[in-house]
Amino acid sequence: MLRRKTARLVMGAAIAVTALWSTTAMAETVRMWTFLNPEGTAPREVALAQIVKDFEAANPDIDVVVEPQVWDQMTPKFLAAHGSGSAPDVIWVVTDFLGDAIQSGSLADLNELLVNNWPEEKKADFKDAYWDLTSVDGKQYGIFTSRNYISLVYRPDLLAEAGINPEDLKTWDDLRAAAEKLTVKDASGNVTRYGFSAAYSEQQADPHPMIPHILASGEPLFHPDGKANFASDAGVKGLEFYTQMIKDGLSPSQAATWTVDDLFEQFASDRIAMIQGSAVRISTLQSKLGKDKVSMSLWPGVEAGKHSPAVMAGWSVGIWSGSKSQEAAAKFVDFMLADPGDKLWTEVGGQIPGMKSTLTELKEFISQPGNEYLSVAATGAAEAGWLSPIEFSVGGYRQALNRATQQVLVEGKDIKAALTEAEEHFNRQNGR
Repeated sequence: MLRRKTARLVMGAAIAVTALWSTTAMAETVRMWTFLNPEGTAPREVALAQIVKDFEAANPDIDVVVEPQVWDQMTPKFLAAHGSGSAPDVIWVVTDFLGDAIQSGSLADLNELLVNNWPEEKKADFKDAYWDLTSVDGKQYGIFTSRNYISLVYRPDLLAEAGINPEDLKTWDDLRAAAEKLTVKDASGNVTRYGFSAAYSEQQADPHPMIPHILASGEPLFHPDGKANFASDAGVKGLEFYTQMIKDGLSPSQAATWTVDDLFEQFASDRIAMIQGSAVRISTLQSKLGKDKVSMSLWPGVEAGKHSPAVMAGWSVGIWSGSKSQEAAAKFVDFMLADPGDKLWTEVGGQIPGMKSTLTELKEFISQPGNEYLSVAATGAAEAGWLSPIEFSVGGYRQALNRATQQVLVEGKDIKAALTEAEEHFNRQNGR
């Protein structure tokens, strides 16, 4: 009897293992490249992990494999992988190289794979400047996520201590005056906290804070033919504004070689009161400092009452045109970026919603103390934002401007000459 029972148990276990093996073998794999690691602890990473888990639970026939990449190298690496036929099924394309990706033929048309199956109200829910940027000649090459608005990030508690109301920072002169009040020195005259800083390394470079100065003047950052327009009068004044703050001790000299990660580390360590910062990073900073100690405002203007345009960036999620799993990839993209993904990105990841309906449905969440930056960024994107063009490649413009800053600060180069050299370098790099 015992022998028969044992045999039945072994046979049952074998059947279960066979069934499990069969299910796993039949599952279709969707590879995705992103800069986020779903095993990480940052809010966006936690959100992505939850989205993947929920999707696989709802779609047991599809396995999503996330392959984290270095963010500023990922899109060029994808373009190379497209050429060799080894690209991932789903790719997050950075704004600067979106035009290159579309023109290379590496991205599939999401209208055919996904959007044409949506009801009209769902299409309207997504349509905005980001949507229009990825729509070319009747084809939809991506849907944006991790939408970014890059402007002034500050410590509300430190500004309050200094008697500064963030709403009073209406002009660039106001910003400098606030930086002066927020800069603290010890008894020996050493700075223990700087008023303002950005990061000027060529590695992991954010758009230079001089760009809002150029855009506010009415000048374009690029001419219609794609050539750089960095060395305009507004560009010279903008770069002078930030380099002079370093020379005057209101910003740290080390910022010349700081990456964005270095800048955020210093901000989180109470070493800087105001920084140029991105909306997508605020949730991570708040997890370290507390929700009441990190906030965001629009850039000041040349004149009071008119905010300077801020650089809007983000990641256009697309599907590789050479993928053998486009249908499964489209199903995952829909889940990740629409319902329920958009709400998870907002509530868990602390990101600007991609759908208008999410803004409405999560109105109470967004209005909670510490979450106001979401509405600030959304308002800025609608009223005072700028997206880099995709008609021509703009890859390398961030690095060119940061290199010019380093030349002024480290080599003592004339600002106009440094920006003219940056223009020439960018134009040459892009064959213009």
